[in-house]
Amino acid sequence: MIVYGANPVMEALRAHPERVRFVGVTKEQRERMQKLIAAAQQANVTIRVLSNNEIAKLAGKGVHNGVVAEVSDVVYADFHDTVMREETKFILILDGITDPQNFGAILRVADGFGVDLVVTPEHESVGLTPGAVKASAGASQWVSVAQVTNLARSIELLKEKGYWVYAAVADGDRADKIDFRGRVALVMGSEGKGVRRNVLEHCDRTIAIPMFGHVDSLNVASATAVLCYEVVRQTRP
Repeated sequence: MIVYGANPVMEALRAHPERVRFVGVTKEQRERMQKLIAAAQQANVTIRVLSNNEIAKLAGKGVHNGVVAEVSDVVYADFHDTVMREETKFILILDGITDPQNFGAILRVADGFGVDLVVTPEHESVGLTPGAVKASAGASQWVSVAQVTNLARSIELLKEKGYWVYAAVADGDRADKIDFRGRVALVMGSEGKGVRRNVLEHCDRTIAIPMFGHVDSLNVASATAVLCYEVVRQTRP
Protein backbone atom coordinates (compact mmCIF):
# COMPACT_ATOMS: atom_id res chain seq x y z
CA MET A 1 0.00 0.00 0.00
CA ILE A 2 1.16 3.53 -0.75
CA VAL A 3 1.08 5.95 2.17
CA TYR A 4 1.43 9.62 1.27
CA GLY A 5 1.92 12.86 3.15
CA ALA A 6 4.59 13.82 5.66
CA ASN A 7 2.74 12.90 8.87
CA PRO A 8 1.42 9.50 7.74
CA VAL A 9 4.84 8.49 6.41
CA MET A 10 6.61 9.64 9.57
CA GLU A 11 4.18 7.74 11.81
CA ALA A 12 4.60 4.62 9.67
CA LEU A 13 8.34 4.87 10.27
CA ARG A 14 7.85 5.41 13.99
CA ALA A 15 5.24 2.69 14.53
CA HIS A 16 6.18 -0.08 12.09
CA PRO A 17 9.53 0.61 10.40
CA GLU A 18 9.85 -3.06 9.44
CA ARG A 19 6.78 -2.71 7.20
CA VAL A 20 8.09 0.29 5.24
CA ARG A 21 9.69 -0.87 1.98
CA PHE A 22 10.90 2.52 0.76
CA VAL A 23 10.34 6.24 1.21
CA GLY A 24 10.16 8.47 -1.85
CA VAL A 25 10.69 12.24 -1.78
CA THR A 26 10.93 14.85 -4.49
CA LYS A 27 14.16 16.73 -5.01
CA GLU A 28 12.36 19.98 -4.17
CA GLN A 29 11.14 18.68 -0.81
CA ARG A 30 14.31 16.88 0.25
CA GLU A 31 15.62 19.74 2.38
CA ARG A 32 12.30 20.13 4.18
CA MET A 33 12.07 16.40 4.89
CA GLN A 34 15.38 16.01 6.72
CA LYS A 35 13.74 14.78 9.93
CA LEU A 36 11.73 12.21 8.01
CA ILE A 37 14.77 11.14 5.98
CA ALA A 38 16.79 10.75 9.16
CA ALA A 39 14.07 8.53 10.62
CA ALA A 40 14.10 6.39 7.48
CA GLN A 41 17.88 6.09 7.55
CA GLN A 42 17.85 5.12 11.22
CA ALA A 43 15.33 2.38 10.38
CA ASN A 44 17.44 1.23 7.40
CA VAL A 45 14.64 2.08 5.00
CA THR A 46 15.59 2.83 1.39
CA ILE A 47 15.14 6.46 0.32
CA ARG A 48 14.36 7.26 -3.30
CA VAL A 49 14.43 10.69 -4.93
CA LEU A 50 11.47 10.77 -7.30
CA SER A 51 10.04 13.32 -9.71
CA ASN A 52 6.84 15.19 -8.95
CA ASN A 53 5.07 13.14 -11.61
CA GLU A 54 6.25 9.86 -10.09
CA ILE A 55 5.13 10.91 -6.61
CA ALA A 56 1.77 12.11 -7.94
CA LYS A 57 1.24 8.85 -9.82
CA LEU A 58 1.95 6.79 -6.70
CA ALA A 59 -0.30 8.95 -4.52
CA GLY A 60 -3.16 9.00 -7.01
CA LYS A 61 -5.27 12.08 -6.40
CA GLY A 62 -4.11 12.51 -2.82
CA VAL A 63 -2.29 15.53 -1.38
CA HIS A 64 1.17 14.05 -0.94
CA ASN A 65 3.37 17.03 0.12
CA GLY A 66 6.16 15.58 -1.98
CA VAL A 67 6.60 12.38 0.03
CA VAL A 68 5.30 8.81 -0.24
CA ALA A 69 6.14 5.43 1.21
CA GLU A 70 5.38 1.89 0.19
CA VAL A 71 4.17 -0.06 3.20
CA SER A 72 3.37 -3.75 3.38
CA ASP A 73 -0.28 -4.68 3.30
CA VAL A 74 -2.47 -3.49 6.15
CA VAL A 75 -2.72 -5.95 9.03
CA TYR A 76 -6.07 -5.85 10.78
CA ALA A 77 -6.32 -6.83 14.42
CA ASP A 78 -8.01 -10.08 15.41
CA PHE A 79 -11.31 -9.07 17.00
CA HIS A 80 -11.68 -12.14 19.23
CA ASP A 81 -8.10 -12.11 20.49
CA THR A 82 -8.16 -8.38 21.24
CA VAL A 83 -11.47 -8.54 23.09
CA MET A 84 -10.21 -11.41 25.24
CA ARG A 85 -7.30 -9.35 26.56
CA GLU A 86 -7.81 -8.07 30.07
CA GLU A 87 -6.40 -4.65 29.18
CA THR A 88 -9.00 -4.08 26.42
CA LYS A 89 -11.70 -1.93 28.01
CA PHE A 90 -12.78 0.72 25.48
CA ILE A 91 -14.05 -0.27 22.04
CA LEU A 92 -15.42 1.88 19.23
CA ILE A 93 -17.78 0.23 16.72
CA LEU A 94 -18.43 1.97 13.39
CA ASP A 95 -21.59 0.90 11.61
CA GLY A 96 -21.43 1.84 7.94
CA ILE A 97 -18.85 4.64 7.78
CA THR A 98 -18.01 4.84 4.07
CA ASP A 99 -16.21 8.20 3.80
CA PRO A 100 -12.41 7.82 4.10
CA GLN A 101 -12.13 11.37 5.48
CA ASN A 102 -14.55 10.62 8.29
CA PHE A 103 -12.91 7.29 9.01
CA GLY A 104 -9.47 8.87 9.14
CA ALA A 105 -10.73 11.63 11.44
CA ILE A 106 -12.31 9.03 13.73
CA LEU A 107 -9.00 7.15 13.90
CA ARG A 108 -7.38 10.38 15.11
CA VAL A 109 -10.05 10.59 17.80
CA ALA A 110 -9.53 6.95 18.74
CA ASP A 111 -5.80 7.46 19.12
CA GLY A 112 -6.22 10.70 21.07
CA PHE A 113 -8.66 9.22 23.58
CA GLY A 114 -7.02 5.84 24.04
CA VAL A 115 -9.57 3.62 22.32
CA ASP A 116 -8.30 0.04 22.54
CA LEU A 117 -9.99 -1.25 19.37
CA VAL A 118 -11.95 0.15 16.44
CA VAL A 119 -14.36 -2.31 14.84
CA THR A 120 -15.84 -2.03 11.35
CA PRO A 121 -17.89 -4.44 9.21
CA GLU A 122 -16.10 -6.06 6.30
CA HIS A 123 -18.75 -4.95 3.81
CA GLU A 124 -20.36 -1.58 3.08
CA SER A 125 -17.74 0.21 5.14
CA VAL A 126 -14.45 1.92 4.37
CA GLY A 127 -11.26 0.22 5.49
CA LEU A 128 -7.66 1.31 5.93
CA THR A 129 -7.34 2.78 2.45
CA PRO A 130 -4.58 5.26 1.48
CA GLY A 131 -7.14 8.08 1.71
CA ALA A 132 -8.21 7.08 5.21
CA VAL A 133 -4.59 6.70 6.31
CA LYS A 134 -3.82 10.20 5.00
CA ALA A 135 -6.89 11.67 6.72
CA SER A 136 -5.82 10.09 10.00
CA ALA A 137 -2.58 12.15 9.92
CA GLY A 138 -0.64 9.09 11.05
CA ALA A 139 -3.03 7.93 13.77
CA SER A 140 -3.93 4.82 11.78
CA GLN A 141 -0.44 3.46 12.50
CA TRP A 142 -1.18 3.39 16.24
CA VAL A 143 -4.83 2.32 16.43
CA SER A 144 -5.91 -1.33 16.33
CA VAL A 145 -8.64 -1.85 13.73
CA ALA A 146 -10.59 -5.08 13.34
CA GLN A 147 -12.99 -6.05 10.57
CA VAL A 148 -15.87 -8.41 11.39
CA THR A 149 -18.44 -10.15 9.24
CA ASN A 150 -21.39 -9.50 11.54
CA LEU A 151 -21.64 -6.56 13.94
CA ALA A 152 -24.63 -7.96 15.81
CA ARG A 153 -22.82 -11.19 16.70
CA SER A 154 -19.73 -9.22 17.65
CA ILE A 155 -21.80 -7.04 20.01
CA GLU A 156 -23.26 -10.14 21.65
CA LEU A 157 -19.75 -11.44 22.28
CA LEU A 158 -18.81 -8.12 23.87
CA LYS A 159 -21.82 -8.30 26.16
CA GLU A 160 -20.81 -11.81 27.21
CA LYS A 161 -17.40 -10.35 28.14
CA GLY A 162 -19.01 -7.76 30.40
CA TYR A 163 -19.15 -4.76 28.06
CA TRP A 164 -21.98 -2.26 28.15
CA VAL A 165 -22.78 -1.33 24.56
CA TYR A 166 -24.06 2.19 23.85
CA ALA A 167 -25.44 3.28 20.48
CA ALA A 168 -25.38 6.96 19.53
CA VAL A 169 -28.79 8.09 18.25
CA ALA A 170 -30.54 11.45 18.09
CA ASP A 171 -33.16 10.67 20.74
CA GLY A 172 -30.98 8.73 23.18
CA ASP A 173 -30.33 9.48 26.83
CA ARG A 174 -27.96 12.34 27.62
CA ALA A 175 -24.42 11.00 27.52
CA ASP A 176 -23.27 13.26 30.34
CA LYS A 177 -25.81 11.65 32.69
CA ILE A 178 -24.58 8.09 32.14
CA ASP A 179 -22.00 6.20 34.18
CA PHE A 180 -19.43 4.89 31.68
CA ARG A 181 -17.14 3.24 34.20
CA GLY A 182 -16.24 -0.36 33.35
CA ARG A 183 -15.94 -1.97 29.94
CA VAL A 184 -17.51 0.26 27.30
CA ALA A 185 -18.32 -0.12 23.61
CA LEU A 186 -19.63 2.88 21.67
CA VAL A 187 -21.52 2.30 18.42
CA MET A 188 -21.49 5.14 15.88
CA GLY A 189 -23.65 4.97 12.76
CA SER A 190 -23.27 6.45 9.31
CA GLU A 191 -24.21 10.08 8.76
CA GLY A 192 -26.99 9.19 6.36
CA LYS A 193 -28.68 6.26 8.08
CA GLY A 194 -27.27 6.21 11.60
CA VAL A 195 -27.01 2.92 13.45
CA ARG A 196 -28.91 0.21 11.59
CA ARG A 197 -31.93 -1.28 13.34
CA ASN A 198 -30.55 -4.84 13.38
CA VAL A 199 -27.44 -3.50 15.15
CA LEU A 200 -29.34 -1.13 17.42
CA GLU A 201 -31.54 -3.87 18.88
CA HIS A 202 -28.45 -5.65 20.23
CA CYS A 203 -27.17 -2.59 22.12
CA ASP A 204 -27.83 -2.09 25.83
CA ARG A 205 -28.73 1.59 25.69
CA THR A 206 -28.97 4.56 23.34
CA ILE A 207 -27.16 7.81 24.05
CA ALA A 208 -27.11 11.31 22.59
CA ILE A 209 -25.11 14.50 22.90
CA PRO A 210 -27.16 17.38 24.37
CA MET A 211 -27.31 20.19 21.81
CA PHE A 212 -28.23 23.80 22.61
CA GLY A 213 -27.80 25.62 19.29
CA HIS A 214 -29.78 25.90 16.08
CA VAL A 215 -28.25 22.85 14.36
CA ASP A 216 -29.25 19.61 16.06
CA SER A 217 -26.48 17.30 14.91
CA LEU A 218 -22.71 16.94 14.54
CA ASN A 219 -20.50 15.36 11.95
CA VAL A 220 -19.91 11.71 12.92
CA ALA A 221 -16.22 12.32 13.65
CA SER A 222 -17.07 15.30 15.88
CA ALA A 223 -19.78 13.34 17.67
CA THR A 224 -17.35 10.47 18.22
CA ALA A 225 -14.85 12.88 19.75
CA VAL A 226 -17.42 14.27 22.20
CA LEU A 227 -18.60 10.85 23.32
CA CYS A 228 -15.09 9.42 23.60
CA TYR A 229 -14.09 12.40 25.73
CA GLU A 230 -17.01 11.78 28.07
CA VAL A 231 -15.96 8.15 28.52
CA VAL A 232 -12.34 9.12 29.16
CA ARG A 233 -13.35 11.93 31.51
CA GLN A 234 -15.12 9.42 33.74
CA THR A 235 -12.76 6.46 33.46
CA ARG A 236 -9.26 7.92 33.10
CA PRO A 237 -8.98 10.97 35.36
